[in-house]
Amino acid sequence: MINDRDINDYELLSLFKTGNDRAFKLIYERYWQLLYVAACKILNDEEEAKDVVQDVFISFFNKGPSLEINVSISVYLYSAVRYKVFDYISRKKVRDHYMDSVEQFISAGNYSSDTALIEKEINAEIEKEIQNLPQKMKEIFELSRRDQLSHKEIADLLNISDKTVKKQINNAIKLIKPKVLNHLRLLL
Repeated sequence: MINDRDINDYELLSLFKTGNDRAFKLIYERYWQLLYVAACKILNDEEEAKDVVQDVFISFFNKGPSLEINVSISVYLYSAVRYKVFDYISRKKVRDHYMDSVEQFISAGNYSSDTALIEKEINAEIEKEIQNLPQKMKEIFELSRRDQLSHKEIADLLNISDKTVKKQINNAIKLIKPKVLNHLRLLL
């Protein structure tokens, strides 16, 4: 039987990685409220904050024995929540900005089904190429472009150097750009 007060995070993590459900429950009970408050402070939306924290714990649970953490559980979970919050904000900003652009475009009378189709094709091609990037490069690129984190923030979050972040982003652009431009030429 695990006693909540007598066990530290490192021991809890070891037990969790062996499949101990009680260890996961203790981690959840120990950190849920703190993570929820942190997410609420940034999002100012209780329901979205709950969803973000829930997603983080689901991901944490699913990784189970394969989970590799080089920091404390609290730092790992807080970073994961912070990443999810920024991802949510980024997606919401992009969605809101896109909808505003579409409304302005339609209002100006410039909208045509051809334009919409081409835009949809280009966006799909960009997304496809991002998904085809090597996993680490994709993660760094998305943190930079979608979440709009600085090179320093990404480096700190992933425990890598600023130079590595910059190189990975430049390499991602070099891989994506020619393929998207080629696809665009085919569309036009």
